[in-house]
Amino acid sequence: MNGQDVRARGKLGWRRCVAVAGGMLIALGATASPALGGGYTLNLSASPTAAVGQPVVIQATGSNPPTDFFSSWLDISAIPASVLSTCPAGYLNAFQVASSTGAQGGEVVARAVREEVDAAGNFSIPSVYTPAVPGRFLICGYTNDGAAGTLATASLVVSAQQGQGIARPANVSKPRVRRSGKKLVCKRGRWSNGPTRFSYAWLVNGKAKKGARRQKLPITRKLRGRRVQCKVTASNAAGSSTVVSGRYRA
Repeated sequence: MNGQDVRARGKLGWRRCVAVAGGMLIALGATASPALGGGYTLNLSASPTAAVGQPVVIQATGSNPPTDFFSSWLDISAIPASVLSTCPAGYLNAFQVASSTGAQGGEVVARAVREEVDAAGNFSIPSVYTPAVPGRFLICGYTNDGAAGTLATASLVVSAQQGQGIARPANVSKPRVRRSGKKLVCKRGRWSNGPTRFSYAWLVNGKAKKGARRQKLPITRKLRGRRVQCKVTASNAAGSSTVVSGRYRA
């Protein structure tokens, strides 16, 4: 059987039902095509709690039969637990539900990621999920054949809170100013509590340099010989913190 025959069989094997609930199209179920070759496994792991706007790494691990020559793919969807209590039977249905519930925090986390396996047929794939609203979310993972056949499934629950469960960034090692060619570069230092954004400002002889808001600062004639510092502000969903570097003579 060639790849086209497999894709055709998958499309014929997919059946789905839809219902309109509150003006929203929701997939209720699917009949998956038989696994091609058998022996597929999938596991998902991630922190069970998160903060809105804070990235969470979802690690997908599993195995495929090393003798199976068919390509397999990873799909992960985040579905509000208020919409469904269990993951849909097929990845296409999960994709549909996640896409149609965006206002409630539904999100397609990973779409058609090829599962690159080692010699033993094992794979490990990280995906980043950033909750947009508070709530409990089903994280539904699927190994599939790229058509409609679901080969393995896994799920977990992540609870997202608004500004709770995390602290604002804390500086671990101070920023530093270093020269690179004709520019000064602000090395932002090390931070804890998962900053999601950094912003920069520059001081010359202790005074703010107007308009200098980038990580790099050109070394102009007026700047030479002056004492320069950079100011780094790290932010996350809980707040922000600012630290100033030591002085550097340009």
